[in-house]
Amino acid sequence: MLYRRALLQELSLSSGASLVVLVAIALVTLFIRLLGEAARGELANEAVFAYLGFSLLHFLPVLLSVAIFVGAMLTLMRYWRDNEMAIWLSSGLSLNDWIRPMLMFALPLALILLLLTNTIIPWAANKKDVYKAELLSRDDASLVVPGIFAESQGGDRVFFVESLNPLTGTVRNVFMQSKDSGKLGVVVAAEGAQRKMDDGTRFLVLSKGRRYEGEPGQAEYRIVRFDRYWIRLDPVDIKAREREQNIRQLGTPELWKTAEPDARGELAGRFNIPLSLLVLVLLAIPLSYVNNRAKRSYGLIAALLVFFIYHNLLSVSQAWVAQGRLGLAAGMLAAHLPALVALALLYAYRMRMKPAAFRLGRK
Repeated sequence: MLYRRALLQELSLSSGASLVVLVAIALVTLFIRLLGEAARGELANEAVFAYLGFSLLHFLPVLLSVAIFVGAMLTLMRYWRDNEMAIWLSSGLSLNDWIRPMLMFALPLALILLLLTNTIIPWAANKKDVYKAELLSRDDASLVVPGIFAESQGGDRVFFVESLNPLTGTVRNVFMQSKDSGKLGVVVAAEGAQRKMDDGTRFLVLSKGRRYEGEPGQAEYRIVRFDRYWIRLDPVDIKAREREQNIRQLGTPELWKTAEPDARGELAGRFNIPLSLLVLVLLAIPLSYVNNRAKRSYGLIAALLVFFIYHNLLSVSQAWVAQGRLGLAAGMLAAHLPALVALALLYAYRMRMKPAAFRLGRK
């Protein structure tokens, strides 16, 4: 019918615009945080965009759920505000006739959310962990960034270089502080470069510099001038590093086979978000009612309040399942049953309200 086509088109535009705005805000916030970590030397520069993509995928289900709910609310509130809803209801439609087109719009998106939470996000979490382990396995010299103090993986060395030639790999004006047998050593060199031996061993070779060595608090220091100073770089063996697999990295079939409460809690979280999307778009129908004689912000504030209560209830129920207080079925029922009861009460309330257009005949 005509009203269904118009509704689906406007829902798509409103939800798409809301998603673009929310993703843009999330990208800017995450990018600023990751840039701060890179500036402090906690994250490699080349890893910023990779971590940005992984983080965005992690938050994408929630962003998509919020965008669809906001898009549905804005669309239906405009219908009420411009009296289009009153015209449709006066022409023979009832409030219940809007349920089917809303579900037609939300069901494909709920399936996309189901694919995200059960397949793509666990895969991305596993890839992020592997990428993080690869970053940790790099040698110390690869951590050096011009103009930033960088700490080695073992925490026993601190590097600083003024400039880096990307073509030759040569660094200039090198500062390095290290601890060995309780003695503090400081090396200052004019330049340095990496050397790889035939057996695969890597060395950092510093040229034309001095080394100051002594114990902190003591006046006796030894000063050594050198033309060449060789420092062995021992990379961390990624295979030797034990890497525990997070529960969020497991596939859904593996979680079903696991009887641990954590696995059940993760399963609840993966299925709660797609189910909540269907409930939210139905809640948008009664919540979107706008009384033109009252302030228009009241309905939107009430809708946001319902949304936050619902999502907090989802988080609490998931935590109870993960703690073993509730089973998987009971936890999901505890999350969605109050929302379904509120949905039924809101529909009953709206159907009894005046004007009489709420109670006009069915199709």
